[in-house]
Amino acid sequence: MSATASFTRLARADLSELVEAANDEDPQAFMSYLAANGTSVADYDWDGDVFEVLLPVLAEEYDIDLETSENALVADLAEAMEAMVVILTAEDKAKYLALLSPENFTKKELREAYEDFAEEDEEEAGDMMLEGITALHTALGEADADHVVVLSVN
Repeated sequence: MSATASFTRLARADLSELVEAANDEDPQAFMSYLAANGTSVADYDWDGDVFEVLLPVLAEEYDIDLETSENALVADLAEAMEAMVVILTAEDKAKYLALLSPENFTKKELREAYEDFAEEDEEEAGDMMLEGITALHTALGEADADHVVVLSVN
């Protein structure tokens, strides 16, 4: 079964309650909290596990590091959920929105980066990675001083 990636815009003030939901005994509490309090801002139809490759590739090869914002909070969420969680902030938007424009990437270079990182051939890797960048770019555009975007893959 493939993983689903969701991009949810959430008020920054709600992040502590999101951590509480992630630590709830109900495994659905985190996603339920996001659904009740946030707004979906981007779609990604491929296997969400591609972000396990895309985010490190962006950091290592393009100096676009989306995984270090809100480090302590992200660590708490990831540990509680045993899933990938990334929080996109206004600071990330200021630093990376222009760099993350899909026009700055080609399917060929992204496929090669995927295959180098994952050490496996994947014919559709370029498409998966470029659509992931498009979703990240769209989602990042929704972050502001009062709102973050929570990328969760589960």
